[in-house]
Amino acid sequence: MILGNAKWFEAWLQGEQRFAEEQYHEIISASDAWLVAGAEEEQDVPGDLKATHSARRVCSLIEQVTDRYSPLPQSIQRISFLTSVQLPLLSSYYGRITASLDAFETLSSAFVRAVPGALSVGLGKEDGRVHVDNRGLTSGVEGVQRLCKALLSAKYVEMMMRNWAEELFFVELWTEINHKYELRKIAITNPLLPDPKAEGGEIPEDTLFDEVLARYDCLVNRAEGMIVQQICGEIESLLKVHFVALSSSPKLDSQSDQVDEITLSQTLLAPIALLSSHLTFLRINMSKAILTNLYRRITSRLADHILHRQILYRGRFNLTEGKNIHAECELWVGTCRTALGGALPGGRARIDAPWTKLLQAASLVSFEGDAWTAINSVAFSTQAEDEWDAAMMQTVGLLEMGREEVFQTLRRREDCVY
Repeated sequence: MILGNAKWFEAWLQGEQRFAEEQYHEIISASDAWLVAGAEEEQDVPGDLKATHSARRVCSLIEQVTDRYSPLPQSIQRISFLTSVQLPLLSSYYGRITASLDAFETLSSAFVRAVPGALSVGLGKEDGRVHVDNRGLTSGVEGVQRLCKALLSAKYVEMMMRNWAEELFFVELWTEINHKYELRKIAITNPLLPDPKAEGGEIPEDTLFDEVLARYDCLVNRAEGMIVQQICGEIESLLKVHFVALSSSPKLDSQSDQVDEITLSQTLLAPIALLSSHLTFLRINMSKAILTNLYRRITSRLADHILHRQILYRGRFNLTEGKNIHAECELWVGTCRTALGGALPGGRARIDAPWTKLLQAASLVSFEGDAWTAINSVAFSTQAEDEWDAAMMQTVGLLEMGREEVFQTLRRREDCVY
């Protein structure tokens, strides 16, 4: 019998290992390996998570291997397939995604400063040399698309591993590894397996895939962080142009007939349009859970950036400029509502939440007449904290800003006398 002959079993195992490796390399080398699978191909995807073709095929290959070795009678034979075939495949795919993120960081201007004389785009006829521009691969929606493919690939494999870890076959195999000395020794020396902790007849609290899961979880977090950095970095770069334009423009007289006119700078259109494009892409391609997390992180950072650059740490401005600031902040929120539609659970309230403090600050600096007098009188009063909170609530409604932030915001107005 093959199973009873150690040499024959080892030859079979090596054959399966070579076959799996060949299949894996075909999968990641395919022309559609990193394309997102169509909806008709995703019936087995957990929840509404999309996946790349390579992620789906790697997981399918893992499952095929499981089907072939799960009937084996001896646990030492089953763990041999696990450690020689399945875990190395998962580790190789992890390495492939990691390498793609490393390459993106190397090329992206969002992570490394531009070096004078670096590779640039175009065919330079003037000197007969060919210049290659890598920025086109890492900028705009196209650049974020590459990061999203890495994220979707890692997230899909992570979710599939969580499902496998709960299957009876792998639960029983991990229990045997914890309880049998010879299997424990194998697990302890394998960096892709967690250390067995259960003793005696205890049921393990961890799972067989925990070590690899932790690596993929870090990979998912890294990809999400890079997406946030890429989007925010590009928008903040465009906002720098906008803020410079505002600071160099002549002030409008708050006493003139133009005081009621809202004039939005043309330099705001580029960052607004870029945010809209990014959010639309994320809405179409990300699951609700990933979209919600990315949206919160992106807009929280942008709102904080705008609050500091546009209101708190700029020169003093008049009522007309305060109204323009308020209009700009409302445009940011309106852009998000349009781009996301009803994609986020929680609807409009979830979309508006990260912008709340910025909108409140912008609202404060746009008050005029009796409302401006009233808010200054209440804000700079000497009431105790609880009484101050109640008075502010009655004057302007629920306020997320602290007392010092309110002081700092109101004092940006030229007509604040406190």
